[in-house]
Formats: sequence, structure tokens, C-alpha cells
Amino acid sequence: MTNDELLTLINRHDESEILDYKENMKDKKQIGEYISALGNSALMLHLSAAYLIWGVKDISKEIVGTNIKPYLEKAPKGNMPFITYLEQYLDPKINLYWEEHIIEEKRILLLKIDVTHVNRPIKFLGQGFIRVGTSKKSLAEYPEKERLIWKSFESTFFESQIAKNDVTANDIFELLDLKLFSDLMDISYFDTELVIKSLLDKHLIVDSGNNYNITNLGAYTFAKNMDNFPTLHKRTIRITKYNGNNKIDNAIFDEQGKLGIIISFNNIIKNITRLIPYKEEYSAGSRKDILEFPQIAIRELVANALVHQDFTITGMYPSVEIFDNRIVITNPGIPLIEADRFLDFPPISRNKDLSELMQLFNIVEARGTGIDKVVEALERNELPALDIKVQGISTSITLRKKKKFTDMTVTERNQSIYWNACLKYVEDEQISNKSLRDRFKLSSRDSSLISKAISNAIQANLIKPYDSNLGKKFMKYIPYWGVDVFNR
Repeated sequence: MTNDELLTLINRHDESEILDYKENMKDKKQIGEYISALGNSALMLHLSAAYLIWGVKDISKEIVGTNIKPYLEKAPKGNMPFITYLEQYLDPKINLYWEEHIIEEKRILLLKIDVTHVNRPIKFLGQGFIRVGTSKKSLAEYPEKERLIWKSFESTFFESQIAKNDVTANDIFELLDLKLFSDLMDISYFDTELVIKSLLDKHLIVDSGNNYNITNLGAYTFAKNMDNFPTLHKRTIRITKYNGNNKIDNAIFDEQGKLGIIISFNNIIKNITRLIPYKEEYSAGSRKDILEFPQIAIRELVANALVHQDFTITGMYPSVEIFDNRIVITNPGIPLIEADRFLDFPPISRNKDLSELMQLFNIVEARGTGIDKVVEALERNELPALDIKVQGISTSITLRKKKKFTDMTVTERNQSIYWNACLKYVEDEQISNKSLRDRFKLSSRDSSLISKAISNAIQANLIKPYDSNLGKKFMKYIPYWGVDVFNR
């Protein structure tokens, strides 16, 4: 960190869960406890580092200087060097970076507490600590905060882990597609300093002494060749096209990506749509090829599979399997919200930084999961509703080819009615016998068929009456979780 960067940090940030100012604290045991507290707070907040700064007053942030010299200090007992004392009694081992700066002719000591590779709460002399506001407290007194620390080791923390260590700026330009990154960020590719700063700001790289580390987030999104990152090269999406309706038939296309997902996303969608069957439509004497599955639905579901996958599961990768009669999109991990609430619940992502990056580059929805677009596109193209299955440690979504309502199974009818009810409900509308006939392109003669289907959906606990006092002819329905007139 340069003097200017340190001064900016001091001027802009008061003490917090991950930042503490000390004038001249020399108590060795206290320092170890502060490292534990600040490091654990960084873990809880899904951050890669915390900071302890000597030579600055905590409230006024007046620079007063310090004379503490960690490499010359000794442990509280015996002749052990202080740095060795910290390394020995901090568990797990963490990277501590000590920097000396001269600001306003005063000596400042900066300690960066790097928690990138930590996989459990940090303890010192067998005891864990945490920041509560700006105070150091025993972690044992705050079990909820400890639970959040353990939760941080799930997939979200995967993003800040290191894919490649100790690389130069030139190496980064060789390994990552920074031309695309620069274009997307609207900065000059030839301004190396600005590009590196942007990569640091977006957590695609982190400082490593005089060089840098490329994070999993950086490699997974912008790698020119994923084979350069051994821990990631089998986590990219795999696309398989089968010759028929089952896996027994030989695959006629089977390929796993080698590029970062932001670089390759548009090509992923092009590859999938190239393999999807087309149907012919004639209008005004001209022939037109129409995809049997709407591209917007494929785009949204593939993006969701990439963003919401659980990276803690090894040996699995997102996949798209294309059969003659359906497409199956699968990702490792089970949803953090109930699958049947995808449309109305705000999205919760395991991979916050990845999600925000994909939003920034307009690959995923910032406001939601995009399932409303999927449901609407399927209905517009007269396709059955999406079929979501959570099995074991994975989530699969199946899209099926166009079917007449009379050819749908009871389950397909139930799901189509349910998702239509969800879509209408978030638009402050309710479904009815007539609206469903319109949805399935049926006539008034099919009223009894729809009435039976509505009854089945109610029995399956997927929908319920909006106002049960209305007569059958005027009855409207909402999803089972919706608020009816009696509970407003």
C-alpha cells in the first residue's frame, strides 16, 4: 500500500469491524486477540482482509506516530521473537503483512490481516474473538456471529480464494482477457495502472507483496484458458447434445468450456441454440425457422445455473443436456430458497461477488432471478411450464417441447397452472377459468376441462381461491402462498 493509499484509507474510514486504530499499543497478547477479532469479522463479512494501524488516534484520526517495531519485539515470556509468537499461537495460520510508512513526518505501522485461505474461525491462544461495533469481544459470547463465520466458508468464500499466486501485471494481461474487461468497464486497455486498479476494485485480483494473486472470481470470469487454473478448469459449463430422447443414444456433441464465463457467455448461448431443434413457420408465403425453445428462457436459466452453483461441491459442474424433446439445465447445489418460490422471492446468491459482476455486465438480472421472464416466454410460446427438481446435491430445470393442454400429464398441467398463477400474482392479478383457457388457447367449450385441472391444482396445494365466497363462475385463484381477501 502506498502512502497516499494509506492516507486515503485513514481519511475515509472510521474504526469498524475490520479496521482499528491504535496510538502505541504494545501488549503482545492484546495484539494477538485483536488479530483474531478483526480477522473473524472480515470472515463474517465475506471480506479478504482486515487492518490494524498504529500511530493514529481512534476518533479524531490524528496522526501521532508510533515506535512499536514488531520484528524487534519479543514474546511476553521467554526470548521468542514476537512475530514467531503470533505465528505459533494463531490458529489457523494466516498471512500477516507488516508495513512501515512515514506520513506527516511520523512513523505509521500498518498490519494487513489476510484471511483469504482461512477455513475456520481464528483463535489466539485457543480463544476466538470478534468485533462488536468497534469493541473486541469473546467469540463464545456471540454464537450467531460464529455461525455466520462458519457460513462464510461456504461457496461465497470460494470467490476470494486464490486461483494463481504471485503473478506480475504482465502475467495478468496474458492470463485474463483484459481487452474485454476494459471494454466492459469503459476504460483504456493500454492504461495498465488503471486496469490493474479496476481489477483490484472488483476483487478479480489481490495484492501479493510486489506482485498479485488472481482470485477464483477473476479466473472463473475472465480466463483466456481455464487450463491455466487447475482448480477451476473442470468447473466450467458442459454442453451435451443427444441423438434422441435419452442418454443411451450417442452424444453427437459434448464439450466443456475453457474460457471464463463472462468471456464465453454469449458463445455458450449461441452453441446451445445452434443445437436446439427448429420448427418451420410460414407466413405471407415465406418460410421462417423458429427455435422450439425461447432463447430468453435458455439465457436466464443458464445464467442462474452459473451464478447460483455451489462451488463447495467437487466433481460436479453446471451442464446443459439437449434432447430431441427437452432441455435439462443442472447446477451443483440446492437452492437457498424454495424452488417453487423462485418467481416471487428476492434472489439469494451463494456467490455474491460473482452475482454482482454478472449483473454489472448485464448477464443476469439485478432485480431478480429472471424466472418471470422464463415463465412468460414459455407461456408465449405455448410450452409446458418449467419443471424444477432438487435432487441430492443438485438442482435441475427441464424445458419441454410444445404440447397441447390435452396431451399434458396431470403434473405438467398442475405446474403450468401454478407458474401462471405466480406470474399473475406478482402483477397483482388472479387467474380464472377464462384466463387459463386463454393461456392454453382453449375455447369456452373446454371450460369443464379447465375446471377439472384447477381442482387438481388445488388438491396438489399449488393454488387456492382468492375469495372463496364468490360463486364458481366468478371464482379466481392465487398461488398457495398468496394473500387472499380474508388475510389482507
